[in-house]
Amino acid sequence: TQVTEKLEEAVMIWIKQIKQVLVESEQMRREADDIGPSAELEHWKSRMSSFNSLLDEIKSSRVKKIISILQAARSKTLKQWKELDGNITIAANEAKDNVRYLYTLDKFFGPLAKASPV
Repeated sequence: TQVTEKLEEAVMIWIKQIKQVLVESEQMRREADDIGPSAELEHWKSRMSSFNSLLDEIKSSRVKKIISILQAARSKTLKQWKELDGNITIAANEAKDNVRYLYTLDKFFGPLAKASPV
């Protein structure tokens, strides 16, 4: 039971940290109206990178072992953990889709921003 309690404490710390990342990613950012798609693309690339690295960490063997131990112990913290795991996956997919869309826009409209329309 002591090991389970320590692992639950670690998972609760991870949950707090992940919630903080999700809250920060959802906050409105203020930028000029004329920034263009390239700045938006950079924002979403950064967001995609941070969420993908978070997903990689969650899928690491160390985290999987801890989660499987807590599953065997039928810990109640896993409900929050699974919910956050789903939220991170959703945010990572959203960022990936936006990067793909904005990259396509930048590919076609980027030359217009760099040269005169004539």
